Amino acid sequence: MIKKTLAAALFCSALSFSSFSFADTLEHNMQALGKNFKAFNKAQNQQDALQALDKMKAAAVDAKHVKLKTKDAKAPSSDTLFDQLAVEIDKTRALVQAGQLEQAKVEGKKIAAIKDQGHSIYNKQ
Repeated sequence: MIKKTLAAALFCSALSFSSFSFADTLEHNMQALGKNFKAFNKAQNQQDALQALDKMKAAAVDAKHVKLKTKDAKAPSSDTLFDQLAVEIDKTRALVQAGQLEQAKVEGKKIAAIKDQGHSIYNKQ
């Protein structure tokens, strides 16, 4: 009896630690996205812009591992939003690589729109 109780307690502890770990990882990724989005918008050269975009893409891809839930059945899944974010980052990156930094910053507004959409869906719970 004691062994079963102890095993159940350890399992619950491990499970709760795991959810805290996911929340911490998601928060870290969202901070990285925000910080590097600002850095991208302030970038004065191709190298700085690409570096910020690469960090944003890494954070978006890593954040996708956390499956967010919403009560709104019509809302896009968190996977869909992270995929859209990665696609927009790639489009913006292509413009930077083509030497069109100012056009890339205009395109980058779509990144902010996707980010804002995700926040409006998943932060209102």
